[in-house]
Amino acid sequence: MNFVLKGLQPAAQIRVAVIIATKARPHALAELLRLLERQSQPPAVVVISATGAADVDLPLATALNIECIFGPPGLTAQRNKGLVQIDGRADVAVFFDDDFAPAENWLEQCAGLFNLEPDIAGANGIVVRDGIKGEPISWQEAALLIASHGQEPLVVSRIPDLYGCNMAFRMSAIDEIQFDERLVLYGWLEDKDFSRKAAKNGGLVQCNSLIGVHLGLQAGRVSGKRYGYSQVVNAWYLYRKGSLSLREASVNILKALIANAAKSIGKQGHIDRRGRLRGNLVGVGHLLSGACRPESAAQL
Repeated sequence: MNFVLKGLQPAAQIRVAVIIATKARPHALAELLRLLERQSQPPAVVVISATGAADVDLPLATALNIECIFGPPGLTAQRNKGLVQIDGRADVAVFFDDDFAPAENWLEQCAGLFNLEPDIAGANGIVVRDGIKGEPISWQEAALLIASHGQEPLVVSRIPDLYGCNMAFRMSAIDEIQFDERLVLYGWLEDKDFSRKAAKNGGLVQCNSLIGVHLGLQAGRVSGKRYGYSQVVNAWYLYRKGSLSLREASVNILKALIANAAKSIGKQGHIDRRGRLRGNLVGVGHLLSGACRPESAAQL
C-alpha cells in the first residue's frame, strides 16, 4: 500500500545515529564520511565498527562526531557492536554500507519521516542504481546519478523487509533485537532477518525522498566460494528459524544456482561465478547431509 504525503518537515529533535560496518575499504569509508559531512542534518554520532585501525581513514579535520570501535570481522557482529555503542543516545539508527552514497538531505528526510510516521519501525530509501546488480559504480558517477534524480511527489510504501545497504530503524522498535551472528562474514540475508523481527514492533516502509546509490565495490568482499555457500545455507537456516517461508528460501537457493551456473561459462567479469557455484554445491551437499550451519562459511 502506498500513501502520498505533502512533504516531510524538518525534525532536528530526532537524534539520528549512523552505523558503518567496514573492513579493508578505508578509501570507500573516507568517501562516505565526506558525504556525511555535507548532510543538511548532521548525524548525532557516526559509529565506525571496524576490524582494526587499518580499516579506517578518518578526515584530518571534521565536524562529525565519529567514534571507532574494533572487533572480529563479520557484518552482523560489527553491526551489533554499533548498536551497543549508540544505546540510549539516538532515536533512529541508520545503517549505511561503506560503499553507499546518500543524497545530502538523506538524514534530514529520514528524521522527518520517523517524526511524521510514529507507527513505523524501519525504513529504506530509493536506490537510484545498485552496483551489486551490475558493474560497480564510481563515487563521481554516484554523485551525478543523485543530482540528476528528479523530485517526485512524496510517496511512502509499505514493504515486507528492508535492504541492508541503507536502512533506518526506530531505536524503540529494535531495543531487544540483534543481528544473528551465526550469519557470518558478509551476513547474506541478515537484513531480511533483522528487519522482519523489527516489523513485529511497527511498519516497514520505503520512502522516495531518501535517495542514494549503492556502488557495489568489490574490494574487501568475501571469496566467491564462501559467498556461494552462504547463498544456499543462510536461506535454508532462515527458513528453519522462521524468518523466510519455504518458498522464499527455495527461490533464493534456485536463483543463486541458476545464475551462477549460467554465468560461470565463458568470461566471468568482476564476479567470481565459478567460485560462487562451487560454494552453492558445497552448501547443497551440507543441506542434504543435515550439516547445514551458516558459520561453516568461515571455514571454507
